[in-house]
Amino acid sequence: MLTEVDEPRTEPKSRLKGDARLRRVLQGGASALASRAVAALCSLITVPLTTHYLGAECYGIWVTISTSITMLAVLDLGIASSLTNRIAQAYAANDEAAAQRHYSSALWISVAVSLAMAGLGWLVWPHLSIPALFHVTDPALGRDTSFAVAVTFAFFLLGLPLNLSHRVLSGYQETQIVNGFVLLSNVLGLLVIVTATRLHLGLLGLTVAYSCTLALFNLLLNGWLVLYRRPALFPWPHVAQRSAMRELFSSGSSFFLLQIAAVIVFNSDNLVITHYLGPANVLAYSVTWKLAGMATVLQTAIFPSLWPAYAEAYARGNQEWVRHTFWLTARGAMGVTAAAMLGLLLLGRTFIHWYIGPAAVPGWALLLAVCNWTLLSTMMDLQSCLLIAVDRVKLLGILSLVAAAVNLAVSMYLVQRLGPIGVVAGTAISYLLVLVVPQAWQVYQVLYDVSAKNDPVRAPGAAG
Repeated sequence: MLTEVDEPRTEPKSRLKGDARLRRVLQGGASALASRAVAALCSLITVPLTTHYLGAECYGIWVTISTSITMLAVLDLGIASSLTNRIAQAYAANDEAAAQRHYSSALWISVAVSLAMAGLGWLVWPHLSIPALFHVTDPALGRDTSFAVAVTFAFFLLGLPLNLSHRVLSGYQETQIVNGFVLLSNVLGLLVIVTATRLHLGLLGLTVAYSCTLALFNLLLNGWLVLYRRPALFPWPHVAQRSAMRELFSSGSSFFLLQIAAVIVFNSDNLVITHYLGPANVLAYSVTWKLAGMATVLQTAIFPSLWPAYAEAYARGNQEWVRHTFWLTARGAMGVTAAAMLGLLLLGRTFIHWYIGPAAVPGWALLLAVCNWTLLSTMMDLQSCLLIAVDRVKLLGILSLVAAAVNLAVSMYLVQRLGPIGVVAGTAISYLLVLVVPQAWQVYQVLYDVSAKNDPVRAPGAAG
């Protein structure tokens, strides 16, 4: 007979799953850090290269096109974000058939949306005045700008269905694979940009070459996913089901509102500055924003892995793991971001002057505003990651849309009086007035189980 001392000890099942889950999050985060380090290095090379090659005006146009076209990401109707949670829940339930149904349904919805938008774009294009929108007066540059917008839009539509492969892999907590493909695409993208500048391809040639590079790697990732990694998920049209589509649309509607708000908040600034102040004024703002964005590398690296891990753990009822991981992540992300913002305040202007030149150096007020906003944004993103993972986005989507409308109105008013700093101030004011308190309360509810009895998604007491 075994004594109490000799009795074999086993880890609780939930503890073992929690450890494996955390390990996958860390693997995904580590691979994302490596990918982002390469992306940052590529950016450090390409930003001065492209600014010197294109000039301030053309560079401002290029950046504005690339950021503005992403505003159309809302055209997926929230389906991609909803798919991440559906895949994570299917993974928690070991239901590969459900994963295939949802992936197939999401893919063919996205294909239909892309085709519809392509037809609409074909009809509307002759009536658009792209040069006037971009504040371009030179006829030759105006033609190049128009074609560059058309090319970017076409590749964006191609990416709508192709980008779902990222969501599938994320749902299975295999973001390290996505990060590997992204790393390779960044390296090849750098080589393409260097080649394009050496060959003097101009704004249009640079846009075409870079867009083709990103599309190539997206196609390779999709083929690898459905032909090798998970052939059981192959998105045959007959697998798509109306019930799965309704489920995706039901959940996706809240994500749709959230995405519209995010697009307005994070992608309208360059367009507002370009329209009211001219494209040359985008340079200092854009460079400062890029440097501040690098400071959030920890959270942006780990969030794609953390999101599906939260979703899976919450579906299993492992509240303790969710709570512990949230606070661990919050302390790390806020600490790193605060230290980086202090460094940017002290050395940012000197570095930008050396790195790009005096035309890109921001004023002290703009630099301070971007640093303060980055800290606020980091806190809000930490909370949003959790709420999105557990499908608590309906109220968040509505409030975010209100905040986005306030942001756009205030930004357009202030940018004409304060310059580029006005768009930063408009964003911060809208968040503080509309979003901060309600979002924090919802996070408290999720972490401390305040309203679990009213939550149909979570099954309290389920195996961890």
